[in-house]
Amino acid sequence: MAKKVSLDKNSEAQINEKLDFIIGEIKNMQRDINSLKSNVAELQEKNQDQLYRLDSRFYRLCGDLQNQLYKFQTEFYSGSRDVKDELKELQEKTAYSRFLDKILPWSPLIIAGGTIWAMILFSIIG
Repeated sequence: MAKKVSLDKNSEAQINEKLDFIIGEIKNMQRDINSLKSNVAELQEKNQDQLYRLDSRFYRLCGDLQNQLYKFQTEFYSGSRDVKDELKELQEKTAYSRFLDKILPWSPLIIAGGTIWAMILFSIIG
């Protein structure tokens, strides 16, 4: 039997451990269901209650698996958003990006001045 893992929200167990535990439990239940189905007619009369408990356990674990997957997706998207924000902050802190932030508003004037200077030099030389 697999190691018991707490499925509480406040548990410090890793998501992968929880998923492995749930998958192991589902595999065990599949084996149990297959062995029970081999003698369906006899088991329906004798162990119908056990089948219901097993089915409820199966559905509960599937629900837990679904919740863990949603939590994993949420953490993944949250983490990727945090990484994007951190990259943006790092880009804003670089010397090159600060230089561009200061120069870009003045670039039309710089281009116009350079063009006028080139025309003056061209008229003097030419």
